[in-house]
Amino acid sequence: MRGIFTTFCLTMALTGMAYGAEINVRSGAHPTFARIVLDVPSGTNWTVQQGASGARVTIDNHADGFDISNVFDRIDQTYVEAVEADATTLDVKFGCRCLAQVYPSGPNMIVVDVAETDQPFQDDQPIISTTALQFVGDQQLQFSQPGEISDPIDRPAPMAVPELDLARNVTPSPLPAQIIEPQYEDQSDSLNKAQQKLAEHIGLAATTGILRANRQWESIPDRLQRPQIDTRVFDVPAPAETVDPSNEPLNGNLRISTSRDVSDAAMNTLATSTSSGARCIDPSEVQVQNWEGPAGFAASIAALRRELFSEFDTLETMTAVELARTYLHYGFGAEAQQVLLMSHKLASENRALVDIARIMEFGFSGQDSYLANFVDCDSDVALWAILSIENLQPTATIDSSAAIRALSGLPIHLRHFLAPNLSKKLLAYGDQDAAAAALRGLERTSEPLPSAGELVKADIEIATGDVEAARTRLEGIVASNDQQSAEALIRYVDTHLEAEQDIEEDIATLVEAYAIEMRNDPLGEELQRTHVLALAKSGQFDAAFRAMTDGHSNSDVQVTDTLFSSATILLARNADDATFLEHAFAAMTARSDRMSVRALMHLAERLTRLGFYTEAEELFSTRPDMPATKEHRVLRATVSLSLEKPREAMAFLGRLEGEEPDRLRARAREMSGDYEVAHELYGTLGDDDGQRQTAWLSEDWRRLLETNEPVLGAAVDVASANLDLSTDVDGMLGRTQDALEESGQARDAIEQLLQVNDFLGEY
Repeated sequence: MRGIFTTFCLTMALTGMAYGAEINVRSGAHPTFARIVLDVPSGTNWTVQQGASGARVTIDNHADGFDISNVFDRIDQTYVEAVEADATTLDVKFGCRCLAQVYPSGPNMIVVDVAETDQPFQDDQPIISTTALQFVGDQQLQFSQPGEISDPIDRPAPMAVPELDLARNVTPSPLPAQIIEPQYEDQSDSLNKAQQKLAEHIGLAATTGILRANRQWESIPDRLQRPQIDTRVFDVPAPAETVDPSNEPLNGNLRISTSRDVSDAAMNTLATSTSSGARCIDPSEVQVQNWEGPAGFAASIAALRRELFSEFDTLETMTAVELARTYLHYGFGAEAQQVLLMSHKLASENRALVDIARIMEFGFSGQDSYLANFVDCDSDVALWAILSIENLQPTATIDSSAAIRALSGLPIHLRHFLAPNLSKKLLAYGDQDAAAAALRGLERTSEPLPSAGELVKADIEIATGDVEAARTRLEGIVASNDQQSAEALIRYVDTHLEAEQDIEEDIATLVEAYAIEMRNDPLGEELQRTHVLALAKSGQFDAAFRAMTDGHSNSDVQVTDTLFSSATILLARNADDATFLEHAFAAMTARSDRMSVRALMHLAERLTRLGFYTEAEELFSTRPDMPATKEHRVLRATVSLSLEKPREAMAFLGRLEGEEPDRLRARAREMSGDYEVAHELYGTLGDDDGQRQTAWLSEDWRRLLETNEPVLGAAVDVASANLDLSTDVDGMLGRTQDALEESGQARDAIEQLLQVNDFLGEY
């Protein structure tokens, strides 16, 4: 029972939070209308009233107002002159002779589209009251009650049904006696006014969208060019609703709708929309497999080019589109783009074709990609949408299954080109299974996998941990000597670096050759980086630092510093002492303040191992912003102890836990003269030598040392012996004999202590 009560309280609290905040109001500019969007909680009920001057949206159970501060950031006052709001309602003032279409878009948005209309409106007609035309859910349409009408002439008296002119063979039934014969002469004026009043109410209800005629409204046309806005939801045109036959009234010409009454057409539109609200385009716009020329490539292209211009040198747009599609079917992206860019109107009306042409030419579409809006459409559009983006964001929602299905339907010559590109993007996105599936279709064909596919497959093997198989595959790509060889060589060197394996000098020479050949290529900078690291990994540190200085003199400073740090790490790990010291001191002088933290730690650790404690401390002093990690603090404590600064070492160690911090802490205690604490720490670490030495140096060494200790145990026995100083004559010879024996034992113990120089050391 308590759990049910707790769940109920949480539900009510969350519901209160959903309705207890301002409703965000956004806008979007379109060619023929302006769009206002209200972000409402799921399940919100709402009502709409409108007149000639504007429309009013009322949100039920909401009293926290609306955020309208950004409404006019994206629209002007062509269609919407002003937007006003109070606690529960939002008023949209028209800037033209306009009509508002209001409909839901998904569970959390109310869309208000304001466009010009030819329907007649009464001048300065006020927005009707919510009590006069209020509808929520399944509530019936309610007109004003007779008591609410102020003019008596608007209240017609009860009328009897007039006599009808029926067929001759039908005899009318006699009227009851109690019904008064109507006075048609007196009631005609009241009847006309009642009919006029009813017509006004019905017309106003139809205008506000409560009543709709049994016909299709003319939908707002889709905009071909993307608006200059970031929010994709505003690219969705107003859904053209169709009348549901189950909702048709008996009179066949009117229909009542509410916020809960969404047409099937609107639901179908939402079903073919992306997660951001943009409606997916028709898959036929990107089905390249259907655009093959009827007479083959050469004949089809020649025929279309002959018909590209009319007799008056006017571009034939239909022929141009067909020509571009034929080029795209055969993989000629540059030629297709050239045809489409012959006319600005042609390019703007065929943005999907322009994006596909760019994908085939450059591998992606660019920043202004039109297809990038449809990455999660469940159709062939998903393939080209994913390919149009250079780098997929990990947080993006994509439909990789639809993209792979579309890839399988392409001709084999397009799959050879597009499959590696798609697989590479999916792998970078983090979907290794989908990346492998994109290549699997090529592997089933009789033709070998292209080098680009082999390179992506090697990347997949590296990502899954099969580095040896990837390295073997990369060696084959390098040996093929094609356009993927340079990139494969970079991957090959990187796998050796990550595995900390040596690289042959021949590999470094091959990388250098590619770096010189492709120095002006976009891959040239990466090849120079790989060349330096390959030289360092193969032990050629002099050549590596020389190449880094010569080859990157004009490079970006940040890139050069990153490369220098990577080379310094390899120097600290693998170089001999002389080579290390030569380049380490030069690095400390030139780049210690721009070196990465990881490189600086490796450099300081190697200097400490070689006994250059002062130089290591100076290196740390150049970077006061280093993070106080455990590794950093332990290394600083080691340097401080080596410089006989035990208290400074204790400060660096602080409350660090672990064997290494405890060992350094014991040394610091020993150096500061706190031997008993050091004795306990050494005992915890199981260090018998340290424990024995600190016990011997302690003032209380007799208690701390055991008598069975080698060398020192004898000294403990001698120091603990009690001499018999009795002067009694009886037994004097025996006492003398015992004293002589104890004296001999003491002499032997002292001789052992003097001989054990390693143990005593500087003490």
